Amino acid sequence: MRQILGSRPLIAASVTVLAALGTATAAQAAAVTVTGDDGNPVPLAQNVPAGIRNMSPSVGVAFLPNEDANYSASFAGPDGVGAAIAVNCFTTKVPVNRGLDYRGNGAYTITVTNFAKADRNCANATSTETYTVVIGGAVAVGAPAKRHLIRSRNSYTTRVLSLPFAGNPGATLNEIVYARGGVIGPDGGISGPVQPAFVNPTTGQVELRLREAGSYVVVARASAYGGAARFFTPWSAPVTVQAISPFDLSSLRFPDSRGPSYQLRGTLRDTKIRGRVSISMARGKKGGKYRSIGRAKISSKGTFTKRFTQRRTGHYRIRVKYSGSKTAQAGTIVNRIRISRRFAL
Repeated sequence: MRQILGSRPLIAASVTVLAALGTATAAQAAAVTVTGDDGNPVPLAQNVPAGIRNMSPSVGVAFLPNEDANYSASFAGPDGVGAAIAVNCFTTKVPVNRGLDYRGNGAYTITVTNFAKADRNCANATSTETYTVVIGGAVAVGAPAKRHLIRSRNSYTTRVLSLPFAGNPGATLNEIVYARGGVIGPDGGISGPVQPAFVNPTTGQVELRLREAGSYVVVARASAYGGAARFFTPWSAPVTVQAISPFDLSSLRFPDSRGPSYQLRGTLRDTKIRGRVSISMARGKKGGKYRSIGRAKISSKGTFTKRFTQRRTGHYRIRVKYSGSKTAQAGTIVNRIRISRRFAL
């Protein structure tokens, strides 16, 4: 009986030793983190995908202080290609950080393989852990609140159009392009020639200098490097900008200035404006009621002509009105003339 009873503590002690060996050889990653959108580490859980937008994150792998074993770690992009330098048979005593290369939006897999302390060649894995990070990079350009006037009336200076821009954390470059009459292709970008635009670093807004009236399309995307190659986010949703010209004149002349029948000839500063103008006339430098002298069609050269009759001499005001169009602003222009001895001056 003493021998039988004495053998029980020996059996129990052996089980305890085996349990202790199992704990030491089955090293578990205590903390795997990825840099979040705000720059702070986000803890990862096994088999639970974590979504971020950061295109240049770092992955940290650390173990509990009492862990004393070896491990390897691999990092794969959504295309299955390595997205960071692998960790090969390294000690759990030292934390490791790896910069994760951006290889496009999608799921990035982090695999941690554990080995016993005595397994210095990491030949026999004791456990494997899998972590997933889903990167969803995207940028956006805001739409303008109204039509954009490309320049002020009677000015040659192009007005800057500023549009809101929402960038993406971790992007190394933003590509913003636009085109007059642009057509969106199958990939979400603009088909055909484009012009580049840039983000003002002070205001954080996209700045466009549109020198011609018309309908423009704007799209953007962000990029970061994955090894030696550059990878892009999808193109942003297209934004349409309607640019318009002001209605102003470069000249208003009287080619046939001998009265009482006079010819009026106007030339628009923007010769691409089309439509008709309404012309009226009032006596005096100010005040006085306008009377219509008719309408005139704007020619393909941006000019209009109108003949009218005025038998009285004196000061007059000529008013030219344009009701506006899809590409031009409505406007009214008043010029003063003097009819003296049947000549318009």
